[in-house]
Amino acid sequence: MAAVTRRQYKGAAAPCTTTNSLTSVDTSVTLSAITGWPSTAAVPFYVVIDPGNSSEEKCSATISGSTLTLTRGQDDTTAVSHSSGATIYPVFSADDADETNAFASTMTTRGDLLTMASGPTVGRIAIGTSGYVLTSNGTDAAWAVTATPDFSSDQNVLLTQVFG
Repeated sequence: MAAVTRRQYKGAAAPCTTTNSLTSVDTSVTLSAITGWPSTAAVPFYVVIDPGNSSEEKCSATISGSTLTLTRGQDDTTAVSHSSGATIYPVFSADDADETNAFASTMTTRGDLLTMASGPTVGRIAIGTSGYVLTSNGTDAAWAVTATPDFSSDQNVLLTQVFG
């Protein structure tokens, strides 16, 4: 699994149409309307073009105004040509569901922690043993035994002065 990409969603995005045709290599399209569509620039979301047709295609998209920049042929579809006026709308994809399932299935026990492991993949740190603390080596987190403080005589003097 690749590093997880945060995508945006809107529940009330109205289907609309494209105002220009697309060849199989075009990477932008203008929409006839964007009512309810995701609107944060540079945050991707998925769209479907020509849903229910043999030329159906899913794309990852970012939006600027009413123009989408597309990464074509996503979610096991192929980049194909689409006529001007093709129906298009945002969708939840199989890739989205798979990433969600990867997180959910990683958690197996009460107290588990999720991490981004090497790869990058989702990792799991099982709940630690009582008395252990979560530590880091600067890259990965792990449980470790709590160190016993070593109070020297200088520290005892300071503690006596602070706490009486």
